[in-house]
Amino acid sequence: MKPILSSLSSVNSWLGNNDNREEDQPVRLLQVSLLRALIAVTETVPQFLVPFLGEILSPLGLPSWALRQESVDGDNAVKSMSESLDRALAIGTPARQLIPASSEAIQKALSKEHDGMGWREAKSIFTIMKSSIEFSPRSEINPVIGRLINALLLGYGYDKDIKGKTELLCSANECLLAIVMKLSENQLRPLYARLREWRGDIDESGMENTSYSRRYAFWSLSAALSKELRSIFLPCLSTVIGDAVTELDFAVNRLCDSSHLSKTSGGKKRRRLDHSGKNDAGLSDLDELSPLQPLLLSLELALKADAHEGGGWVRSDDGQRYNAILNPLGKLLEANIPPNFPVDSSSGENKSSEISPFQQLVSGVGTTEHGNVIACLTALAAAAGNEQLWKPLNHAILQACGNDSRSEVRKAGASALLTIIQTLGEEYMVLLPECLPILSELLEDSDEEIASIAKECIRQGEELLGESLDDSLI
Repeated sequence: MKPILSSLSSVNSWLGNNDNREEDQPVRLLQVSLLRALIAVTETVPQFLVPFLGEILSPLGLPSWALRQESVDGDNAVKSMSESLDRALAIGTPARQLIPASSEAIQKALSKEHDGMGWREAKSIFTIMKSSIEFSPRSEINPVIGRLINALLLGYGYDKDIKGKTELLCSANECLLAIVMKLSENQLRPLYARLREWRGDIDESGMENTSYSRRYAFWSLSAALSKELRSIFLPCLSTVIGDAVTELDFAVNRLCDSSHLSKTSGGKKRRRLDHSGKNDAGLSDLDELSPLQPLLLSLELALKADAHEGGGWVRSDDGQRYNAILNPLGKLLEANIPPNFPVDSSSGENKSSEISPFQQLVSGVGTTEHGNVIACLTALAAAAGNEQLWKPLNHAILQACGNDSRSEVRKAGASALLTIIQTLGEEYMVLLPECLPILSELLEDSDEEIASIAKECIRQGEELLGESLDDSLI
């Protein structure tokens, strides 16, 4: 085993330091041969591998980027063979031995950041770890839960590279979901509580650089759990709903408070005006607000699951939970989103540059899968399910529709109203009379898109009611 592993490490190291692609072909053949030998050992006598797990999972071993990258000539035999070894290792090695070794390997990979490759190697190890969890019985997973959590926290805490952070977060979430599927509901709650404890609280002083990074990771993993577990996850989310409201209030304070927006001095923590006169945020401000989008997605998914179950979760405590979420969420319809606000989007990079952060974060353009204000408001309305709770929500939307100074806010308000009408249908028509005066004004808006959205709201209202609304329009 030692000669094979030593040769594989040497080859991977050479490839990492060599830029001459013409010399790669014979080296790739050697990689395939070494990997094939390791697969044969893993599938026939896997117990022989246990003493060598540290070397196999070392940065220059199986997780090495030299084995994982796409070949420029389309020959991906090395990558395919590496993935086959991943699977064989996960199946043949007991989780009680592979998981601790993998956790240590992730720590080593992420400490090797001088070459910028550590996160890629850690991502590969998470893939192996996920497969090991899936192929192992629950009885083997419970004893190594502590090691698994340690590995997850290493992945969630990584923030040295933007692309690496995103990809490593996705891999850690996939691993977390695999763990959760092996746990009971009673075991899920303490696991989630441990992740909440690690996350910490909002650091408004800006002295703790890890605050926003951990909060971003926490709400991202919460969204992943909410999407997968649906209503099963609601009791866990109940334990952090106060944190969610605090996060929303924090965003409102930064993005909607005119007194905060007008401050132009006092260091990097305050707003400034750029040369065009638009409100902008210092880098630190933007970092602090980065958890907002995954939080919106987490709430949206939870509210959709709640709506499917009848809305009892959000209406609990005599509607206090509903109102606590609605109050800041409605204000975000009129948020001042800085032009350099970081937004996760499904649009291509070139396309995203043509769409303002307000359109993405508030209106939901290109962010259906990443979280936005209107989608969250719509899910909140669907879960609320009655006129009494809809009234304040409708008021917040109409207030945005009536914003005289910003057409983007009026458009967002009209879009929110149209989306809710489309989602709730005839049930929401009880509030249509309150909407008609502002819709009548929007029909005359100088922005043709806004007028068109208002016209569509009226058309759908007429269709649902089965009568013309011409006489009701001002």
